[in-house]
Amino acid sequence: MKFTLMSYHYLRYPLRAYLDKMERLPLDGLDLYCVAPQLNPFDYRLGDLIQLDRDIKARHLTPYVLTAENCAYPVNLATSNTVTWESTVRYYQRLIDTAAFLDAPNIQVCPGSSYFDDDVAAGWDRQVKAFQQLTTYARRKGVNIFLETCKTTTTNLIVTSKELARFIADVGADNLLGLSDTDQMALAGETIDDYIDNLGNRYGFVHFSDSDHTIPGTGNLPMKKYYEALIRRDYHGWISSELCSRDYYRNPDMATDLYINYLRSTLGAWS
Repeated sequence: MKFTLMSYHYLRYPLRAYLDKMERLPLDGLDLYCVAPQLNPFDYRLGDLIQLDRDIKARHLTPYVLTAENCAYPVNLATSNTVTWESTVRYYQRLIDTAAFLDAPNIQVCPGSSYFDDDVAAGWDRQVKAFQQLTTYARRKGVNIFLETCKTTTTNLIVTSKELARFIADVGADNLLGLSDTDQMALAGETIDDYIDNLGNRYGFVHFSDSDHTIPGTGNLPMKKYYEALIRRDYHGWISSELCSRDYYRNPDMATDLYINYLRSTLGAWS
């Protein structure tokens, strides 16, 4: 397995702080969380993107995945609002372009949602149409799309691994893969085995975070058991961690060190 760490908890610092830290770590690549003011796919200057590419290459780092802001912005691939739907497609198209420019082979996306009192089937179909467009475009750019499940307060479309597998099948694109987020997975009452059983070779990525998206080993989820399940099921892909707690904002390097220590001392990575 290979390991990375999302830059989410570096939101209150320039992106170079994340790059500087990653340069000193034994991780295998970058997971760039693309938001303002660091790098907003809705609107960034071309010069800033070129400089970011230079900063990454100067540190001999390799982007693995670009993670979009899927929840806080007006982003929704299932909405019945045509303006928002079209804006969202353009947003992800821009993220695909950004990934291709930075030589990142993947982007990560969350599901949208219908209104909770709306026709779920219609929202499903709108999102299938959007992903069919985006995967076609991404294939031309050499980019894969990871899609994760979310909790029931975020979406009424893709909460379980079975729903994720059915959605991927409906889109019918070989560059659309499923992602398990251990926190979201646990909230849905599922396990690593459920994801592998339901997704098979469409299982492509893992967000390895403890309860409430905290550092592994600091919450109440059986993180080591999840890791052992990945080994038992011969998962050879990538693992990232999405540390969303605001407690990490002031000192993200310390949170990063705790993550690395957990991987090394508890999971035996790099031993």
